[in-house]
Amino acid sequence: MTPKDYFLHNALCALPWIGVYVDPVGTIKNCAISGTKLDNIHNTPIDKILASPTNVAIKTDMLNHVRHERCNACYNVENRSNHNVQTHSGSNRSWYKKYGIKNLDVYDSPNNFNLKIVDLRWRNTCNLACVYCGPNLSSRWATELKNTDYNIDDSILAKNKKYIFDQVDTIDHVYLAGGEPLLIVENLELLNLLAERNPDVEIRINTNLSVVDNKIFKKLITFKNVKWTVSVDATEEEYDYIRYPGNWNQFYNNLIDLKNKGFDINFNMVWCILNAESIFKCIENLQAVGFHENTFIIQCLDRPRPLNIQNLPSNILEKLKLTIKNKLTITDPACWLHKSLELMYNYISGPVIPGDLTETFNFLAKLDQRRNLNSQTVFPSLYNL
Repeated sequence: MTPKDYFLHNALCALPWIGVYVDPVGTIKNCAISGTKLDNIHNTPIDKILASPTNVAIKTDMLNHVRHERCNACYNVENRSNHNVQTHSGSNRSWYKKYGIKNLDVYDSPNNFNLKIVDLRWRNTCNLACVYCGPNLSSRWATELKNTDYNIDDSILAKNKKYIFDQVDTIDHVYLAGGEPLLIVENLELLNLLAERNPDVEIRINTNLSVVDNKIFKKLITFKNVKWTVSVDATEEEYDYIRYPGNWNQFYNNLIDLKNKGFDINFNMVWCILNAESIFKCIENLQAVGFHENTFIIQCLDRPRPLNIQNLPSNILEKLKLTIKNKLTITDPACWLHKSLELMYNYISGPVIPGDLTETFNFLAKLDQRRNLNSQTVFPSLYNL
């Protein structure tokens, strides 16, 4: 396979050949946003799962240009992109292709596998319960809902760790998410091992940046190749509500401190009905303190459905489209902010799934009751509808 064929391939993703996603309950997938799992480590060891007929079949179909429903999360983003959908769309597939080009021979056969990328969610440990998250990725959500289904199984954790730790010498890219990766204790063990055996590895950490005075943070900043993906969607009281029980001032101070340390930072932003307009204010505030247009990556929230922006009335969506069109005229087409704005515009341009604000208000009412909050005072423009 030539580099051109690789990058322009309409179905192929590098991850089934070089990556693995591991979650706290033992689920193994090619990718965090894959629609279906490969298997569970309760049933089969990770190495056997990655060599299984299921994964071989996925790779065979990809080589034959078959786009599977399991990968629609990426394909849908690419379909909404105005750019070269295979290389610059903002999908996970396009993001990871740059890592998979180092050894094109691996794609010669669907039976090949060479671990180079790991996406690790050892536990669901998290101090926040963001409105669009859930107990699978937040222990705070699990506690709130009294859900014990996501408690860690130590035997599963030991197997996950052994498989990854045995190969840390040759891994190119480590993605730490969660939960909140700065609070997941196994990450310190992994970082200590990487410091000894693979100190030049690229590490990307997706963090809410609420807690930075601990051993994990202090170890992480000793690596020379760390990319920080910081989660933020709004400012001030909207931030505190969306990222409950977050504190905007604390977050902001941590962010500025990280910026002053000279680290590579980008923002993972989620566009939903709660920050339909205020996300633009958030971006402007961050730009005002020196963050470049190329640091903003925005995802359009599909689920949970009550928070989907498509629930807004058509006249409001039209106003948002006008706002985005104006933003597009003053942003650089080569930067991620511009590309994200295009995706946002296309997302609400149709076909739009008919929404129901009643469902939204019911969702928020239940949230308010459990958390002793008042969404009506935080999002007055939404309730004015």
